Amino acid sequence: MRFFIFIFIIQSLLIGQYDYSLLDINPSSEYYDSNVGTSLFEQKVTLHYFGHFT
Repeated sequence: MRFFIFIFIIQSLLIGQYDYSLLDINPSSEYYDSNVGTSLFEQKVTLHYFGHFT
């Protein structure tokens, strides 16, 4: 069981760090209407929230 937990943690760390780029559609953002992603904020701590409101 410990082996599977170890593999899950390692896999999460390796796969969870992928680079992506998405269009910023927040009109109050300084990056509005431009592509932003993990590579834009290198060497900074970031929080990623993908929400949807209707």
